[in-house]
Amino acid sequence: MKILIFNPSFLGDSVLTTPLIKAVKLKHPDAEISFCVRPEYAPLFEGLDEISVVIPFDKRKSYSGLSGIFRFAEELKSRGFDMVLAPHKSFRTNLTLFLAKIPVRIGFVESAFSTLLTATRSRDMDLHEVQRNMLLYEAAFGELPPKLPLSVYIDEEAKSKFAALGRNLVGIAPGSVWATKMWPAENFAAVADWLKDNGYTPVIIGAPDDSAAAEKLMKSAKHEHINMCGKTSLKELPALIANFEFLVTNDSGPMHIAVAAGVRCVAVFGPTVKELGFTPYDENSRVAEVEGLSCRPCGLHGSNKCPKKHFRCMLEILPEDVIKLIDREEAVTRTEKYETVKAD
Repeated sequence: MKILIFNPSFLGDSVLTTPLIKAVKLKHPDAEISFCVRPEYAPLFEGLDEISVVIPFDKRKSYSGLSGIFRFAEELKSRGFDMVLAPHKSFRTNLTLFLAKIPVRIGFVESAFSTLLTATRSRDMDLHEVQRNMLLYEAAFGELPPKLPLSVYIDEEAKSKFAALGRNLVGIAPGSVWATKMWPAENFAAVADWLKDNGYTPVIIGAPDDSAAAEKLMKSAKHEHINMCGKTSLKELPALIANFEFLVTNDSGPMHIAVAAGVRCVAVFGPTVKELGFTPYDENSRVAEVEGLSCRPCGLHGSNKCPKKHFRCMLEILPEDVIKLIDREEAVTRTEKYETVKAD
């Protein structure tokens, strides 16, 4: 049996799809499971045991436009899939899967032109995104699977290399694709300085596009911090994050990578809210937010400018609010160990 999981969306969305992939593999252990993602995110999933093939879908370049849809549909058709589960909700997706003539096509009824699918489920917005994706599993197999964790590929050799950065490593991820999802860099700097004062070793991370935020953080900080922003490939990023005690982050892709790597998060949520279903998918992470602000959320994702022009959802979250979510008892212990090491 050949099964396709189709979700060429944002980085976090693709990571949040991995429990669905695991569930399908548990149900059909002999099945060949392919995962379709954006090409830049493919390295996160190549090497995972549950996935036989990672299929990159470059819908903005090599497969752009109507002709690209037909060409990619022909490629999928040639692979002979028996079933596709598609959390992705665009018209392009449903038309592509229809043209690929995959016999069983399951997606959300809210997706554009869902009539092109053979079976649909309503997307329950009261659930976490992982659980919403599992509704497609239920539509396919008539049952809900057990709760399963997120996964990304972790290069163990790279993980060992990054461990040499220091003791008690803590990640700081100040960037985001969306400007309104970015907590001010000077606030991240204040948290990084507090961590340094309490025996941790802060490590700034992010993609090359996050370099401006990282540089602003470094300039605002009173201490020198390790700046790894833009210095790792996406394939290496989970290996770096896997060394962290925890990650302080915006609502962004690295947050979900951290959870997949077994690292808890202290996440700052501004224009988005927990109820949208994209919070860290674990029991140990925590979220800093301004509760009761009537303009939250201002969209499913962030935006480039605050629609209300006041940006209260981020500006009213202070460094001490985030610091309160970090385990102070643990920090004191780290400080004592750190002072002992210095004395020795």
